[in-house]
Amino acid sequence: MKLLGYRLEKRVEVSPLWQFLSALLALAIAFAVSAVLIAFAGANVGEAFLAMARGSVGSTSAFAETIVQATPLILTGLAVTVAFRGRLWNIGAEGQFFAGAMAVFWASAILPNLPALAMGMWVFSAAILAGSIWGAIPAFLKARFGSNEVIVTVMMNFIIHFILSYLLSGPWQDPASSFLQTAKFPATANFSRLITGTRIHLGLGIALVTAVVVWFLLWKTTLGYEIRAYGINALASKFKGIPPMRTIILTLAISGAIAGLAGASEVTGLHGRLRLDISTGYGFTGIIVALLGRLHPVGVILAAIVMGALVNGSLAMQITSGVPIAMAFVIRGVVLVALLTVEVLAQYRIRRHIDG
Repeated sequence: MKLLGYRLEKRVEVSPLWQFLSALLALAIAFAVSAVLIAFAGANVGEAFLAMARGSVGSTSAFAETIVQATPLILTGLAVTVAFRGRLWNIGAEGQFFAGAMAVFWASAILPNLPALAMGMWVFSAAILAGSIWGAIPAFLKARFGSNEVIVTVMMNFIIHFILSYLLSGPWQDPASSFLQTAKFPATANFSRLITGTRIHLGLGIALVTAVVVWFLLWKTTLGYEIRAYGINALASKFKGIPPMRTIILTLAISGAIAGLAGASEVTGLHGRLRLDISTGYGFTGIIVALLGRLHPVGVILAAIVMGALVNGSLAMQITSGVPIAMAFVIRGVVLVALLTVEVLAQYRIRRHIDG
């Protein structure tokens, strides 16, 4: 495409620096748009953003709560990262999150008297297995029948939500409560706090270890090479001897397993029982976290903290300036649109064209 002696040229490779700067640009665009929306809502923009900053990082307790909010986002962001590296659009991390949480209740209910260490290993193994199965189902349908994984993973979010709704209103409902929730887990199935006086729990440690494992998997193992190669060029990878069906199924199974781990971490670390509201869209926000983190574990951790600060600071913004808390969801949506836009722009550069 040429215009006035210049042309738009696709980059062979996007540098890590430009990827980082483009993420910052997307955030800047998102907050600029959000400022306009806040102004239209009749609130003071500076006061609203200051309240958000104070509510998220303005004190030790506020920052601790931001880390609590970021913990499941690190895991769901890593889950999406694995899938997206293989160019498999896992939009079902939310459902896989709930699959893991449901497995925790089931596992702790059938073996309630295990010692703490054995119980932890048991319930988390069950959660990882449940998440991986829920991720492998759309993978198999894609690999075997060519189904669109976007549609299948989205629909499976609804399926598991309705299954959970049924279970919580019947077989799994706490008989001592009229709420849609289970009885409390055995004490041995709940995480202890990492820092006294805060809600930061051992799930943070699991999330950070998982980030290291994902980095090692993607860049230091044969399977990771196959996942990335399939994501870059599925046809070429097939001719290189990489089996597409196995790669698709393993990629989405691993992605689902990590999302299931997120559900287990959240329900054992904070809630102590299973409810419908244990997630505020962690699986969907994980998509934004993965893209903002440029599909790299270190970037995912940083992006999760940013999104955790946004979620945590929104309540303070609402109380102080009267901006609806739904503005946090608007900002997240704007961040996603800005990221996708900047991602396209990052793939091209403007070069002067000289004829002859």
